[in-house]
Amino acid sequence: MPDAPTIFGMPAERGRWGLIALGLLTNLCLGSIYAWSVFVAPLAAHFTATLGREVTASEVLLPFSVFLAFFAIAMPLAGKYIERYGPRTVTIVGGLLTGLGWLLASTATSVEMLYVVYGVIGGLGVGIAYGAPVAVTTRWFPDRRGFAVGLALLGFGFSAFVTANVADALIAAYGVMVTFRIFGIALIALLILSALPLRFPPEGWRPAGWTPSADGVGTAPVCECDRRAMLRTGTFYGLFACYFIGCLAGLTAISIAKPVGTEVAGVDAGLAT
Repeated sequence: MPDAPTIFGMPAERGRWGLIALGLLTNLCLGSIYAWSVFVAPLAAHFTATLGREVTASEVLLPFSVFLAFFAIAMPLAGKYIERYGPRTVTIVGGLLTGLGWLLASTATSVEMLYVVYGVIGGLGVGIAYGAPVAVTTRWFPDRRGFAVGLALLGFGFSAFVTANVADALIAAYGVMVTFRIFGIALIALLILSALPLRFPPEGWRPAGWTPSADGVGTAPVCECDRRAMLRTGTFYGLFACYFIGCLAGLTAISIAKPVGTEVAGVDAGLAT
């Protein structure tokens, strides 16, 4: 009988909770896109000064839109590579691209350049890395899958509070372009370090004392579908519509949260972000 797996030197049943913490940290870094509203006014002022023409907030919001588009495109395409190369490798590749997007954004000489260096490169990086912590969590927590995945993804939403306030303070102290550089270096370091322990459990591993429920016994039957079969189910299109509508409303508000909060609602900048 093979030895029982250990995580961080502890039995897997205990050590697996550390993987949730790493997933939360990873998503906290990836969710830094939610800080974009903090960059809108400083970037508009920066490019207005350097380009010699007025750059509007609407122009500065376009890199955010490009980022989200490539984030969405990369997510489904990266899924099969998590299985092929493992979550550690995929997260490192995604983390490097994410940080590189922020670093190169610090050298942008025009808004159009931000479309490529931040929108395309950064968006691809987040899309590639996003699914790995979720995949790891579901494998190590078959007994508490929903709870564990929810904790890991908590970091992505909570990032709006953490990274936006950090970015706001850094912009005030060092300027917007230096802030891009600081974020890029920090994201590369944190994402690579948090990726190193990520791995799937051995084939057939189960938490001690847990037995999966048989189909029809208190649960709905499990359907393992490939992509082609999934696209033929009504459930897929229903979920797609729900996520599309929810994300459309949420991300539209997030992108302009600070300017609307401070200029229209008159609230404090920290609260607006």
